[in-house]
Amino acid sequence: MKFSYDPSIDDLFMYNPNSKSKGSIEIGDIILDFNTKKELVGMQILNASKFVEDFVDKNKVKDFFLTLKECSFEVKSQKNWLLIKLKLISKSLEIMPTITLPKITNSSQAIK
Repeated sequence: MKFSYDPSIDDLFMYNPNSKSKGSIEIGDIILDFNTKKELVGMQILNASKFVEDFVDKNKVKDFFLTLKECSFEVKSQKNWLLIKLKLISKSLEIMPTITLPKITNSSQAIK
């Protein structure tokens, strides 16, 4: 998994470099990228500092993102829910937040 963080706009982008995005879905500050098989291949988190505020000390959020060493996500499907388990590892802290979303059952025109 590759990632980039842009501190000027507080934007974290994680993606699988071996997969191409065919379409995206935006849910609040999270943009999910899917391939033609409807597999999650990338994720962008806008306002990333706000996203991790429950896990990282407010005074250390900037340092957390600037020292990120590893980012990844794992997707699990449970009943009508899609669970996205993130793993964010910086120089001094590892956090593993989970995003729960309704399962997408119908394709958008972009992903067909």
